[in-house]
Amino acid sequence: MTRTIASQMSATLFCAGLGDVIRVCYRDAGYRVLSEATQPVHVIMASHNPFSIEIFRHHRNAMHFILYDLAHKYEEFFNAGLRGPDINRALCDFAGVDYAQLIRGPANGHVPVFDAPDDVASEGHIVFQPFAGNASYRSLPPDLIEKTVQVLRQLPCQVFVVTRSYVRPGVQGKTIHAVEDARSFEGGNITVLDSLTVPATLNLIKNCRAYVGSWSSLQQAAWFENKPVAVFYPVNHHDVTQPTDYAFGMNRDSTLGREYPQVNAAELAEFLQRW
Repeated sequence: MTRTIASQMSATLFCAGLGDVIRVCYRDAGYRVLSEATQPVHVIMASHNPFSIEIFRHHRNAMHFILYDLAHKYEEFFNAGLRGPDINRALCDFAGVDYAQLIRGPANGHVPVFDAPDDVASEGHIVFQPFAGNASYRSLPPDLIEKTVQVLRQLPCQVFVVTRSYVRPGVQGKTIHAVEDARSFEGGNITVLDSLTVPATLNLIKNCRAYVGSWSSLQQAAWFENKPVAVFYPVNHHDVTQPTDYAFGMNRDSTLGREYPQVNAAELAEFLQRW
């Protein structure tokens, strides 16, 4: 069946993981254009994190968005072996959107604004994200979560533990993400937020004192917001050993990056006391 190409209007594309979506919001012109749009714009959302689309559903300019939820097609194309621009073209073709109409270019210093119905009224807190979208290796091991929580309990500020459960099937049907449960750590200065919308979570980062946690989505947001980051990752993690764009904040003085076995409670406590 031949699809009819949609009318020649601007289009934006946000795909892959939540961290990737966040990176596009901060780095590329598409999100800035969405914030300024006065005419309809095609917004293709194709993330394997089902909550990423909340950024656009709650956006103050959403009345101008023609929003496509193509998470299932991203997974289909990815599992079929497509990568990069090939996935992007396939998503546009499926939606009937002209690939050539995608908004391109840098954000040129535009700082994204996120709209949420459930913002948390807080400043000067710590955000702790112990889990990651691929639970098999980037979520913190249970003993490391416990060690980190013990440090966070001693801080003279509010700590928010951010979790969000969803099922993510991998190749050949293997589940690589499911339940994120941190309820046992609730109490004292620690509050567990297990259903905060994505835009509210990003605003929590904007107002935080520092980020602590796994190599995942919120660490990217924290770096873009120039926050202190204590990030822990598997031994010989490829983004670090052969630095990728995902490691763009690793060499900052305000970053403490450690492999899981190297994490030291005293060092983490001293790091957090600096900010």
